[in-house]
Amino acid sequence: MKHDAAPLCQHCGTPVPSQALDARFCCAGCAYVHELLVTEGLGKFYELRGGTALPPVAPDALRARDDEWLQEQVAAAESAAGPGGTAHLDLAVQGLTCVGCVWLMEKVFHSAPGAMHLDVHVARGEAHVEWQAGEWDLPAYARRLQQFGYLVGPAGERGNTSVQSAGFGRRVGLCGAFAMNAMAFSLPGYLGMRPDFLFASWFDIIAACSATLSVLVGGSYFMERSVNSLRQGILHMDTPIALGIALAWLGSMAGWLAGEARLKYFDFVGVFVFLMLAGRWLQQSMVERNRRRLLAASAVPGWVRVVGAEGRETRTVLDEVVVGDRLRIPSGSICPVGGVLVSPVASLSLEWINGESAAVDRTGGQAVPSGAVNIGLGQVEVRATEVWKASLLCRLNAATGQEGSRAVSSRFLAGYLMVVLALGVIGAAGWWLSGHGVVKALQVMISVFVVSCPCALGVAVPFADDLAASRMARLGVFVRAGSLWARLLRVHKVVFDKTGTLTMENPVLANPVEVRGMPPGARAALRKIVSSNLHPVSRSLFDALGPDAAFDDAAAAGGIEEIAGQGLRWTSPDGRVWALGRPGWGDVKMAMEGGVGVPREARAADAWFTCDGVLQAGFRFTDSLRPESVEACEALRGRGCKLYLLSGDREAKVAAVAGQLHIPVTHWQAEMTPEGKAARVRQMNQQDTLYLGDGANDVLALEAALCAGSPVTGRNFLEHRADFYFLGNCLRFMPELLQMAVVRSRAVRRVLAFALAYNAAAVALSLAGWMNPLLAAVLMPLSSLLTLGLVGATFRSRSGAFVANRTQERTEMEQTMRRTAGPVPIS
Repeated sequence: MKHDAAPLCQHCGTPVPSQALDARFCCAGCAYVHELLVTEGLGKFYELRGGTALPPVAPDALRARDDEWLQEQVAAAESAAGPGGTAHLDLAVQGLTCVGCVWLMEKVFHSAPGAMHLDVHVARGEAHVEWQAGEWDLPAYARRLQQFGYLVGPAGERGNTSVQSAGFGRRVGLCGAFAMNAMAFSLPGYLGMRPDFLFASWFDIIAACSATLSVLVGGSYFMERSVNSLRQGILHMDTPIALGIALAWLGSMAGWLAGEARLKYFDFVGVFVFLMLAGRWLQQSMVERNRRRLLAASAVPGWVRVVGAEGRETRTVLDEVVVGDRLRIPSGSICPVGGVLVSPVASLSLEWINGESAAVDRTGGQAVPSGAVNIGLGQVEVRATEVWKASLLCRLNAATGQEGSRAVSSRFLAGYLMVVLALGVIGAAGWWLSGHGVVKALQVMISVFVVSCPCALGVAVPFADDLAASRMARLGVFVRAGSLWARLLRVHKVVFDKTGTLTMENPVLANPVEVRGMPPGARAALRKIVSSNLHPVSRSLFDALGPDAAFDDAAAAGGIEEIAGQGLRWTSPDGRVWALGRPGWGDVKMAMEGGVGVPREARAADAWFTCDGVLQAGFRFTDSLRPESVEACEALRGRGCKLYLLSGDREAKVAAVAGQLHIPVTHWQAEMTPEGKAARVRQMNQQDTLYLGDGANDVLALEAALCAGSPVTGRNFLEHRADFYFLGNCLRFMPELLQMAVVRSRAVRRVLAFALAYNAAAVALSLAGWMNPLLAAVLMPLSSLLTLGLVGATFRSRSGAFVANRTQERTEMEQTMRRTAGPVPIS
């Protein structure tokens, strides 16, 4: 039976989850951006995008962000430029993918007076902005870009990576020019130019200089890395590459100086260095490109506001915080160290610490743990009871993850090098002992070393990595560690965090009809109240309101009153009092006592929305699994993976999730500390465990696992440490990620088999004395092209069949679930 593939999101092009509210879009963010582009006449963006897949709109792209850092940088830039002068600033931009992004940014940029010049670097994820000081509002431009899904951040933290990448690209370009030079000036000799020709010696000099420059510029990269790895007792893939480059160059120089054309491999040296460097650049640029997709700004700032004895606020770096300091924590910021609350009340989120999504209310004198987030409307003050180095958040922030083993083992490389060296020496000795002279013996030995260089592997393996990463990027998954693919092959245990990983980051509104049925005035008031509040209930209602909740001019927090532990209240310009909070508090309670009836379904609600004491809506919330979580877990089990669930959340909630996913009771634990999670992962990990989490409390567990991934939540913590991260709200990618590792491994094995066969034939020709510089220069790029074609054919056939099979499995699983179960809410 034939099954259709999942529909693709009209904005980003990733598959739409089967449980999406709108079958046209994968998430609310994509729906909003698409609607905005169409209504504002910017639909040309999709024409310019072409077939390029965009990442799904990040969840934090539709929420108000703190731009204090940007205002400070703008003030500094305009001060340096002077009144009316040209101010300029470099920015990092998250979400850049194609020429359509450049067009859109320029279109928005030039729509306001005072904007002068915009230079966008898609590959580096950066933009250079120039404007007339005092005549243009850069923070407003950043907020406008955010409406379209682009987030702006400081460029400084990503500058070093961009410089290194640009330097590597220049190396590749120079080595390409040197290779062409060496080939061009070696070609006349192959075509019959006589040695006594007037310019023959000059041609040799140019070819030798080109090859030498190629070795100095490009070959030195592999030689330095090879030496460093050997010093650490590690045999790296760069060692045979460096050895091949060095021996080919030394033999060519010796042949040139001795006047022996049979030993001159200058063109081979140039082309080989270029291909190896291009392959490595492809591999590294893919990883760096995925790392640059996210802003590098950490959710843990390097400084904190400290209030002095006279109430004066100063910025103090975290290392200089001392016990007794009075810290001022703005709304949305993190308390970096443990302390005692000085403010009368505070609304905090401890999700980073224990995975519990519900807000926690604290009163003056109560403890505030390190890592607590202030989700109230106003700032709070905390007296520090510990220094930064002793805090939990410091220990978690210091964890950096670990890079796994390389794809090619040291044992294989050692055996390969020993065989090649032995064959070269034996071949040279055989020809010399048979009376053919030293030159012929050297020619045989050098040809063996030259043709046995791992040209195919150096080009084809990076190409396979790039293809695998590109295909996963279409599902919103981005690989940050080049060694991930080899490690995924060993995964037989998958460990999940709960809140924000298996479940959505915010609780889901269980009765969205209440929002859709509101009159426009009530929706506008609710939008006003929830837009600038970080409480889980407000965030859930913000999402439920849909695109019209984003960036409303009336959505500022001004005028909203927060009653700690109860709710929020706002008086509209026409004098009406709107309130959102616990059932029965304030005016609602008095209205009930006055005889106002409350529907039965509203009595069971988690929050009430009222106007002048009259109930407008009662909202119920539930933790909800990410779309296709059940299907993904079943597919993982079908691959032989054991599933585990480790969470700091309450036992009842964790048990409900485990039941939905059919995870046995022995494979899940609740109310775990970060250290407890790490110890459990370390206990079960036999170099076969993949960990998926999203918070600071998952960092230690991430380090204990073989490999790890994280959803992008906007907190910029774990996603910068994990081996891969994913955008969107669907777990469809999990089994496909493991299968893509299998496809990539199959391609690499085929390339390896071809390389061994090619090397055996080429070495046989060399030992027979039939190899010469022209034949070597032809065979080397030809073998590289064949391996690239082999990789491409493997991915086309295997990944295509896999997608068809997974579509059929998913459809059948959905049909079974509809017959046997209801919706996916957990509670």
